[in-house]
This record gives sequence, C-alpha cells and structure tokens, in this order.
Amino acid sequence: MIGLIWGYGFAGDGSGRRFTPEDGDARIAEMTARGPVWLHLDRTQPATRSWMEAQPDIPATIREALLEEDTRPRCVVSESGLMLILRGINFDIGQLDEVTVAVRIWATPDRVLVLTRYKVLAVHDMATEMDDGKGSHSIADFLVRLIERLTYRIAPEIDLMEEALDVVEEQALVATTSGERRELARIRRRSLVLHRYLHPQREALHEFREKGALALPSLDPNALRETAERVTRLVEDLETLRGRAQIVEDGIAIRVAERMNRNMYWLSIVATIFMPISFVTGLLGVNLGGVPGADNGDGFIVLCIILVLLVSAEIWLMRRMRLL
Repeated sequence: MIGLIWGYGFAGDGSGRRFTPEDGDARIAEMTARGPVWLHLDRTQPATRSWMEAQPDIPATIREALLEEDTRPRCVVSESGLMLILRGINFDIGQLDEVTVAVRIWATPDRVLVLTRYKVLAVHDMATEMDDGKGSHSIADFLVRLIERLTYRIAPEIDLMEEALDVVEEQALVATTSGERRELARIRRRSLVLHRYLHPQREALHEFREKGALALPSLDPNALRETAERVTRLVEDLETLRGRAQIVEDGIAIRVAERMNRNMYWLSIVATIFMPISFVTGLLGVNLGGVPGADNGDGFIVLCIILVLLVSAEIWLMRRMRLL
C-alpha cells in the first residue's frame, strides 16, 4: 500500500482512468507503470513515507521537504523532477483553526504526486473534471490548472476580510465594543497568515515559470502569466488590508485611551471635591472632647451649610482655573 487516496491515468483527451486503494496493489502498480499518472497521497500515512523512500527518482532532500510538517511555498527544479509546494484556503469545517492548507507536488514527465493532509477543494475539482472528461491532457496542463484553482479561491477570502473590516470600521466610528476588537484581531490574524504564505508563493510561481520547462518540457511558461499576476495583486491587496486594519486598530486604541482619560479625569474631579469634605467630617467625627458643636442642637444644620458653601467655593475655583 502507498497511502493512496485516489489516482488517475491521463488518457490525453481530458479524461482519466481512475483507481483507488480498493483496486488492490497489483492494479495500482499496473496503472502507475503505464504512465503518465496522477497519484493523490495522504501525507500523514506511514505507508506514504515507506513508498516514497522506495522510489529511486525522488531525492532524499525532496522527500523530506514533501513530508515535513510545516512548509513554506517554494519551487525546486532538479534533473529528476520538479517539487512545488503551494498553499490554498482551508475549507475543511473540521479544521477551521488552519487558515491555509499545504499542497505538496512532485512532478516528472511520467507522473505527478500530490500530497495533502486536509481536504483541498481545488484537488477535488481536478478529480471531478477528470471524471467528466474535461480534465487535464498532460501533467504540465494538470499543474497549470491546479495552480489556477488554488489561486482562484484565495481572492474571495480576501474580499470577505475587506468587507468585515469595512463593517468594523463603520461600527468603530459610532462605538467601540469588545466584539469589534475581537473581529479586528481575527481579520489581522488571517491576513497575516495569508501574507506569510502568499508572498513566497509569488516567488515560487515565478521560479516555476522560469525553470519548470527543464523538468517538464511540455510546460508553456506563458500559461501561468495571468495567474502569477493575480497572485501579485492578491499580495498587494493583503498589504493594503493589513495597513487599513492597523489604522482602524490605532483609531480604536486612541478612542479607548480618550475614554479612559476622560473617566479618570472626572474621577479626579469628584475626588478633589469630596476630599475637603471628608477631611472636615473626619475631623469632627473623632471621639474626643471639645469637638465644636457637639452640644449644639443646630450643629448638624450649620455643618451642612458650611459643607455646601465649601463645595460651591471649590466648583467656582475649578471653573476659574478652567478645570470644569
């Protein structure tokens, strides 16, 4: 067993001969030997590593790069084949913590290996097209289509983040709540992750266009021109989005600081007004003889009048000093 999810033999007319693990090892070996073939493998299966270690055309460094846990998009062209690691949007409901998912590719003129861990809709689209007879005619055509579909699904995600940021920005102008701050933090986190992978992905696609034909002679470098331009625009859109999010966050922080300063200011005013009152009442409340007015029946009323006059004098003084 090779950790196979499914495979297709390219018929050359857009259709493919599908085979799965249920077909048995003999059938899989037969289809693989016929070539050209597409093998979709589960990267997490130990059988995948064992099978790849037995393949003489896959260098050890390439194999380890294809199987390692954390990868960044890159393209490596060698005499034996081409390695391409890309990132796409994660649409797997069970793994929403992962913003992006990796698609690892090893391609030669006779076969292409696609290794994934999570469900990737672009890969499923490729299989559906092969079943419908509208798929790729060759391995080079397969790679171009797969890259196009991965890129196509990134743009709507950035559009959704821009719309969410517009809502946060509008709400922040009226009132700032913890909900807006949480949503802004989510937008910034997703845009940061996307930018982290899209920026090197742009360079990987440039490398693929420049040198891919060395490993795949049938590859047309111009076929990816528009896709590469789209990735460049997506990177620029992400940089603009991150800049806007930073401006919104700074504005929210300024408004929160202003509100806190205003609250602290009024607390200080109240404390200033009541501090003399507390001093007077505390002094008259000591349990010692000789306290003025202790034996006078009108002493409390006189004290209240004095305190009112004291507060009035404080407020007048604060207004003169423009503190109120």
